[in-house]
Amino acid sequence: MKIRCLGAIRTVTGSCFQLENPAGGLTLLDCGLFQGGRQTELRNFNTALYKPDQVRAIVITHAHMDHSGLVPRLVKAGYRGPVYATPATSELLRILWLDAAHIQEQEASWKTRKNKRQGQKNVEALYSEEDALLAGKLLEPLASNQAVEIQPGLTVTLIPAGHILGAVSALFTAWDKGSEERVLFSGDLGRHGQLLLPDPQIPPPVDLIFIETTYGNRRHKDLGSSIEELVTVINQAYREGGKVLIPAFAVERTQEILFLLSTLWHEGRIPRDIPVILDSPLATSTSEVYIQNQSLFDQNSRRLIKEGFSPLSVTTLRVTRSMEDSRQINDLEGSAVIVAGSGMANAGRILHHLKHNLWRPNCHVVFVGFQAQGSTGRRLVDGAESVKLFRESVLVKARIHTIGGFSGHADQAELVEWLRPQIHPGLKVVLIHGEEAGTLAFEEHLHGLFPDLATVVPHWLETLEATGTRIPAESPQEAQAMVADWSRSFQNRLARLSGWLAGRQRPFEPAELADLESLLSRAEEMVLRDQASID
Repeated sequence: MKIRCLGAIRTVTGSCFQLENPAGGLTLLDCGLFQGGRQTELRNFNTALYKPDQVRAIVITHAHMDHSGLVPRLVKAGYRGPVYATPATSELLRILWLDAAHIQEQEASWKTRKNKRQGQKNVEALYSEEDALLAGKLLEPLASNQAVEIQPGLTVTLIPAGHILGAVSALFTAWDKGSEERVLFSGDLGRHGQLLLPDPQIPPPVDLIFIETTYGNRRHKDLGSSIEELVTVINQAYREGGKVLIPAFAVERTQEILFLLSTLWHEGRIPRDIPVILDSPLATSTSEVYIQNQSLFDQNSRRLIKEGFSPLSVTTLRVTRSMEDSRQINDLEGSAVIVAGSGMANAGRILHHLKHNLWRPNCHVVFVGFQAQGSTGRRLVDGAESVKLFRESVLVKARIHTIGGFSGHADQAELVEWLRPQIHPGLKVVLIHGEEAGTLAFEEHLHGLFPDLATVVPHWLETLEATGTRIPAESPQEAQAMVADWSRSFQNRLARLSGWLAGRQRPFEPAELADLESLLSRAEEMVLRDQASID
């Protein structure tokens, strides 16, 4: 079996891995949108890389768009095979794909009108609502913990992974001429002790694992202190008469935050008269799916719901659906907690609330999830003094809070604990789904814990054998794209290293200097050879 890395490689978005079955046919594990900067998002239009005419099955680990949002694009290109996912994920996908298509069509229409005024060509929507509806019809729900043959000689077993409702890891088993190959993809792993869902299950041992590294270089705050921090922020904003803006992902994070606010309200830990506003039709629809699937919640959450602490039980909760309802929030005087999409503040109704409140010193913006490079949320977290919203520069006077304890992703320690039972001679671990610095830091951390562990950090478009061995690119074009991605990666790492060396306070030891000087001399030799060839 060969595995081609089409996304979530040295980045956290665009998750997609193409499995070539020895018996013939391609399978995609996830098919997600690239999100972040404009150059990254252009990859979404390169449909030919996915070979939709040769794909026989798609398996989706969970409903987040960076893992699932490109499926309607492949349907637009002619894919008509099955899309496998858990029942809860399938319910969520039908909602999320339609919402994404609506946004894609709106953006394309707006850009086309702008281009026409400048005599430029029309802009293509990534996919349409018709494509999204057809994609929904291709969904085939699979139960967890059951091996199902999805192609001749290829089975998949979905193993609950926490993270969000219906999320799984995926274990593939392929047979060819009497031999067996097994490859495990972690998907996105949830935290231990999440607010709603059980802990991730530990899969059986295999020889090749693809593991996410979203927080490979970080440890989260514990949930208790994170709750206390949120309580403090809300009460402070209430005293100041300011708004609390919470950009939240429509799936899982919104439901967890609403469930928590309900609990805090019932316990009297936040003001009983503070309005709590859910300004996201998409999150409202997905919340209904959550309520219908309470059997998937952990035991403690089910008990609390029986006692009346449901995600929608805050008496002061106000749910908006129309744009007019959303605009009226800006006329609301005094304090309020506003939960709105999107989670990275790069689209959706949260942008309007930021525009109206970021410049106010009594406003508090609370980020409760990962912020990708290039997103508005990441710029705010990194301390931007102003951000551009709707082509207008808005001054940032609001206080920005990052509360990591609400993250749906396992942190460094939790990733290690999930991986530890798998450690055995011959295991190879492929590190994916993380920004490069975090992924490389996790690799170094693993080598410190397990010195004999073999690891691989692939590059975009790289192909691996089921043994983890790298395979050359299939075409000159792909080789060129892979080398360009590798070069960018190298330059970014070199820039970070230069910054670290420039700021280093402690003197080097002689042995350290000798090693660094040797490496620098080799690099200088390469540069001189390259210069000589140009001259």
